[in-house]
Amino acid sequence: MSEAILIHNKHIKLAIALKTSQLKREELSSLTCEHVESAVVGLKWSNQRPGSVHEAIDDIFKISANEVVQYLSSQAVIVGSQMKLNDFNDLIGGRKG
Repeated sequence: MSEAILIHNKHIKLAIALKTSQLKREELSSLTCEHVESAVVGLKWSNQRPGSVHEAIDDIFKISANEVVQYLSSQAVIVGSQMKLNDFNDLIGGRKG
């Protein structure tokens, strides 16, 4: 099953929304559906995509808050490493100009 078909399936969208609600309620109040979706795609489906909708939903419900945080942290490090020092001027008080 292709990633595009998986992500746009209404049952999978519902499962992601339900998992996001659970994680928000229990552990991560600022979590979004996009966070959970990107973690599932990046962690669970990067090497092997599920063969069916029920396998995809099972993957979604099995992902933990810790896995989501680890995935998002690693993505932040990757994006940060690709930025130039000038991109951080606002954070480190550099001058514009």
